[in-house]
Amino acid sequence: MKRLLLTLMILLTAYLVFAQRFDIEAFSDSTKYGWKDYADRSLYRQDLLERQELLHIYEMEANSMRDSVLKSMAVPGWGQFANKAPTKGSIFLASEVVLMGVSLYFYDRSLYYYDKYMNANQVEDIESYYNLALAPRQYSMLFLGTAALVWAYNIFDVIQVTGEHNARVWERLMEKHRSSRVNLTGNGLEVRF
Repeated sequence: MKRLLLTLMILLTAYLVFAQRFDIEAFSDSTKYGWKDYADRSLYRQDLLERQELLHIYEMEANSMRDSVLKSMAVPGWGQFANKAPTKGSIFLASEVVLMGVSLYFYDRSLYYYDKYMNANQVEDIESYYNLALAPRQYSMLFLGTAALVWAYNIFDVIQVTGEHNARVWERLMEKHRSSRVNLTGNGLEVRF
């Protein structure tokens, strides 16, 4: 019991010695936020409320980063199409289709000569068909690797495109809100005179 009481006394003393005093003046100083008086503070609060109302609309129109990435992982270019960048989406989709098609063509050629190699009976034919099967297989792997790089860059690009799209959505909402006298907000219709 004495040890517990002694430990509590030491902790209480340490707390009182090392505790910082709360400076209410520094905490309540509104000039650190750039407000000169209560009118500035009120304007800032009003601007903050308007932005919060616009965020409700923004959340409905903006694209999710996760959804865009998942779309582009499934089909290259789909995320770019969803983010209103159809040219980039078309380029990624077309390049993937072409690279995979060329890779499959060379792989098919390689299998054709490999089948001939497996069915050959003469040593010269075996060596010839084996050498003929090697080059298309290497080309197939080269084009497949290039397709994988394009796919990976597609994922990187969709992250950037989604950020740019969401920034454009926010700018459009802010401009529309500033110029319009009647606005649809999270609380309903707002009419300014």
